[in-house]
Amino acid sequence: MSAIPLNFDENNNANLEGLWNYYPDHLIFDLKHNNKSLPPSHSEVQLPNSFYTISGHKDGVASFQQKFILPENAIKKHIYIYVPYQYGAYELYVDGRMIAQVGEVGDRLQHRTMLAPKVTSFFSQNKEIEITLQASSFKHIRGGLENPVYIGFSHPILHKFYRQVIPLSLMSGILLMTGSFMLLFALYRRPSGYLKNPILFLSLFILCLSLRSFFAVPFLYSLFTNISWLWGTRAEYLLTEFACLFFILYLYLLPKNLIHRYIFNISIGLILCNILITFTQQPLIFQDFFFKGFAFSGVIFLNLLYSIYRIFKTRTPFSKLNAFAITLLCLTFLHDYLLGLKLIDSVEISFYSSCIYFICVTFQLSRDYANKSFESERLNHKLLQLNKSLDNKVLERTQTVNELNRKLELQVRTDALTGSFNRHALNHEIQKRYEQALAQHHSLAFFMIDVDYFKNYNDYYGHLKGDDILKNLVQALNKILPKNAFFARYGGEEFAIILSGIPLENVHAVANQCLMQVRRKMWEHANRPDHKSIVTISIGAAVMDEQYVYSNLYDLMKIADQQLYQAKNHRDSVSIHSYRD
Repeated sequence: MSAIPLNFDENNNANLEGLWNYYPDHLIFDLKHNNKSLPPSHSEVQLPNSFYTISGHKDGVASFQQKFILPENAIKKHIYIYVPYQYGAYELYVDGRMIAQVGEVGDRLQHRTMLAPKVTSFFSQNKEIEITLQASSFKHIRGGLENPVYIGFSHPILHKFYRQVIPLSLMSGILLMTGSFMLLFALYRRPSGYLKNPILFLSLFILCLSLRSFFAVPFLYSLFTNISWLWGTRAEYLLTEFACLFFILYLYLLPKNLIHRYIFNISIGLILCNILITFTQQPLIFQDFFFKGFAFSGVIFLNLLYSIYRIFKTRTPFSKLNAFAITLLCLTFLHDYLLGLKLIDSVEISFYSSCIYFICVTFQLSRDYANKSFESERLNHKLLQLNKSLDNKVLERTQTVNELNRKLELQVRTDALTGSFNRHALNHEIQKRYEQALAQHHSLAFFMIDVDYFKNYNDYYGHLKGDDILKNLVQALNKILPKNAFFARYGGEEFAIILSGIPLENVHAVANQCLMQVRRKMWEHANRPDHKSIVTISIGAAVMDEQYVYSNLYDLMKIADQQLYQAKNHRDSVSIHSYRD
């Protein structure tokens, strides 16, 4: 199958939809045995897709592989991939290197489901890349790669990720605030006999729905907690069932007999059965039972439509706004039920329609109780107290989002291949340390490191072995560098080290230790044109202190680069320029 060109830029993403090579019941990359195998035969399938659509079975394990052509401006840059939630587990590989893992992929015994969105990145020096997705799913009503995967630069990818996560978090927080306020309002409004107050059950319905949003798509709980997918799924369905229970009780307690008593009793019994099965059974059982039982909501919906029609026909006093909102809410719940059964292709809207309904109810309550000045003043006082406590919750969520931003910022500053800092982080750090050295009158050393005859190494051993040398080099040098050293990948096989407040003698010592550390590793290099047969490095450095200060940062880095050029004339050597030279 020919490679698929990707079209993305600084403002737009691309998705990885299309025909992929499909290898059923086979994992190309086996992490447990550290090997790679490609079966002789395969078929082609369209992604996104589910195991059930492809094979007729909900359970399965398979590999999907395809080659893509990157845009010219994406080569040698960080590229991000956003994988929305998938039902099951998956591993994502780019050119044979795993960059993301959600759950554990394997057969029925090894598989472990995890439902979570994922943002990851990689760095490619080649225009053509090979992407492999390995997925498995067992004991679940869904499985496969049913949601599209997006690829692009950091800004549009992170924007898409936050656009899905942050609005839902904010909306859930608002619902939590609304539900808490209405619950307190109901309890204080009727200190006795509150179980007959429909506002109490409406507030509980709002609270369950707001909490459910953290356990439903896109599974926000996985970003903040370590709850297993089993209990996350169980919590989603339990909160859904309790929300349905409180909503039925709310409608039953409203005036005008909106729900017939027999239908109410059947509904309560069915919901309680669902709650019991959800508590005691596995997802494959309670999910299937829930979807089958929820079909009874059609009867409830027809009953509500008839009741509202009867109210309007007989001109019985009743809030038209409330009637419209209840009808809208029931329609959206039926829509999401059909969506869950995969009978329609759409997005979940019941959560947002519920928000609209709660707004309508809030307006109605405000109108009904606006003229009661004493109660209004008391409730305003309670609301101020509640807002103080809720501000702390909003602050906690803000801190959590900031922590996520910090982690993503660290990913942007890190070289995807070696794990060291990248050129972007190096530029920022050298500027900061140069200014500190000038202000505090202490020394500053800048090292440039190059792997000797690295092109010859890649030509002889291949680029994958060359990548291993770069990763091993970073690990080896990090073990001997001082704690205040800043080690970064400059580009290709070149690296840079920044040392602050270190005497000239120690600079020579550190440079020689780096040479010796690489020599001791005895990494084979049989394609050198000189007499040596191991991997070595060359180091050029420039040093400044209070006695000699470079006029600007560019001169310091330029001298270090010139010293590296002199060191490369001899290979496996050090050349350092300082004020004493």
